[in-house]
Amino acid sequence: MKRLLNISNEELQYSTNSLKYMLTNGRGIPKQKILVNGSPKTGTTWMLKLINSIPGYREVGNFDGDLSKYQDVVPGDVVHGHDWYTGKLAQIFLEHGIKVVLMIRDPRDQLISRVFHVRRGGTHKWSEQLAGLNLDEAIMLCIEGRNGLPGTRTMIELTQSWLESDFDLVSVRYEDLLEDTDKEFRRVLGYLEIELPDSLIASIIERNRFERLSGSRRFWRQARKQGQADPDSHFRKGIIGDWKNYLKESHKSRLKEVAGDKLVELEYESDLDW
Repeated sequence: MKRLLNISNEELQYSTNSLKYMLTNGRGIPKQKILVNGSPKTGTTWMLKLINSIPGYREVGNFDGDLSKYQDVVPGDVVHGHDWYTGKLAQIFLEHGIKVVLMIRDPRDQLISRVFHVRRGGTHKWSEQLAGLNLDEAIMLCIEGRNGLPGTRTMIELTQSWLESDFDLVSVRYEDLLEDTDKEFRRVLGYLEIELPDSLIASIIERNRFERLSGSRRFWRQARKQGQADPDSHFRKGIIGDWKNYLKESHKSRLKEVAGDKLVELEYESDLDW
């Protein structure tokens, strides 16, 4: 009951701050068209929910590579994507004024998060690849990739396709967003040219913290804190460095062979001595 009351109070505060914003200047401000992009399990869903909490913005789903759908995006739409950068896509975005928020995450934590995500979702398009494998085998498969399942190097190269382009975007590291959500969210808002009062920013961050996003609808249960794992939740654990609990020497050795140079390029390591 206490948890339900807390959430109700938070939502009331958020609604009050949103209404004040809309009544003062929110209605007359032009809205943006936004793509929250990144390879799977880099924090795109978290960022999507933060932006989607801005009054006047709404999530319109994942276009799953159908580039033609971007031409129908209207101001206030927030797309959730895992798209590679291409000249064709960039041209569409320039013509239609679509802004890009790119999420980046330590590929090792992303790997572990992806393994648990695919294993828990029986309807996931990659679930069949992991069916019948134990956890160690599933981790190795996601490191290497095969039969349509992209490996870790491919996941990183998707991110790099944007970082190495000259497209005007804002990139956010998951680790930085976790450490200082207020600072990073304000940086995103600056790129999007969205001005919000401090009270509304605080309410948006509060309603999208880990304990809220990871909680079930059973409000009588105690909320999970970061670090408390739930393999059945999209927001499984929410911490940095969880890969150290799962990667064995064989995994690390193979990961260094497959994508060690990429971890250095993303500045998550300075060399292969980890």
